[in-house]
Amino acid sequence: MWVMKVGGGCLRNADGLRQLPVVLRTAYPDAVRLLVVSAIGKTTDALMRLIEAAGRSDYEQAKALYISLQKFHEMLIREVFPESSAENLIHRLEQRYWSPLWQRVQALAHLSEEGGPATDAVLVFGELISSEIVHAYLESQGFVTAWIDARRLIVTDGHYPEPGVLLGPSQANVDAQLVPLFRTQKLIITQGYIASDLRRRSTTLGREGSDYSAALFANMLNAQGMIAWKDVGRLYSADPNRHPDAQPLTTLSYSQAAEMTYYGAQVLHPRTLRPLRDKRIPLYVCPYFDPASEGTLITDEWVEDLPPIHTQQRGLILIEVESIDLSPLSLMDILREMEEEGMQIFFTQGGIRTAAFAVKAPQEVIERWRAAAPVSLAIQVRQPVTLYTILYPNETLRLPNGEALYFQRLPQRIHWLAYEG
Repeated sequence: MWVMKVGGGCLRNADGLRQLPVVLRTAYPDAVRLLVVSAIGKTTDALMRLIEAAGRSDYEQAKALYISLQKFHEMLIREVFPESSAENLIHRLEQRYWSPLWQRVQALAHLSEEGGPATDAVLVFGELISSEIVHAYLESQGFVTAWIDARRLIVTDGHYPEPGVLLGPSQANVDAQLVPLFRTQKLIITQGYIASDLRRRSTTLGREGSDYSAALFANMLNAQGMIAWKDVGRLYSADPNRHPDAQPLTTLSYSQAAEMTYYGAQVLHPRTLRPLRDKRIPLYVCPYFDPASEGTLITDEWVEDLPPIHTQQRGLILIEVESIDLSPLSLMDILREMEEEGMQIFFTQGGIRTAAFAVKAPQEVIERWRAAAPVSLAIQVRQPVTLYTILYPNETLRLPNGEALYFQRLPQRIHWLAYEG
């Protein structure tokens, strides 16, 4: 049993879709496989813009975005299917997904329906439509497949925007509904990113959550391994677009990969690794457009002598705190209160009376925390800033020269904060 995840960047156009049969015929073609599919291209971003337009009752903009998104998918279908098959698929998608999607958008625009459930009820259409297209295309290429809605399988607590997954009910659903399909089918298609809550409302797993979905399925199916097919292809010691001398990383441990993703490496979703580590399931990050070449293997084995690894976490908010009554700061109390408000904290540096934090959180969350802070604290909020991190630094590295707002050297790690340029 293998779980394979294909990202939206891989399926961004007709060539990407045509590559999928090549990938499936190359990687473990005789094995039982679960294929987890993301929304095509930038569909989720487009749906978010559609939601924003509907939320401000901009009907014309919402309609234009909806039509553009529908036409994009129709053009893709017409490129890869014969005319009669294309028309049948387009008609089926119109009835099953596009019409209900527009009804959801109208509810947002005219009924002032807001909040997480209403947003997620729109976002799920990206993966549903993508997986239907993939299912139809693979069958047209001779694959025998089955399709299942991931909302019937993964159950969450419904919290927004990143809910917790309820593993007990999810495992029960997988055992009752997914496992029996493998008795007659060797290739099953489902969706990443989407799930449901206990009230059977559609939910999502947070942005870039398809990797996490695939890891959850691998865990619940006790898979032999998981392959994350990426257009980038493998993990590097730095972003190759910014660092021409970036080195490919052939092997990493779960903890090393988790640290990279936490500090900004974009290839994996940060939550992906834990379900795999819990059952020691190896993760392969492989090049989608060159499936026979080497990727990156992530296991529980620590890797020595890694090159310096450069990461960036952009779009953070810098919060500076000062005690104005001369009493010592309690960093632990401040951190606990920030976390209780839902802030994600990436950098902390403090002294007796001053401290700095780089966080990611909605502005309203920061203002709520700020309003509840003691009057003895002076709080300044600056944004945006970028956290630069070098893991496993060596003595030859060039360090920031003047542009760093804060600098921190720790064992096997260097951090600094700078304003975004």
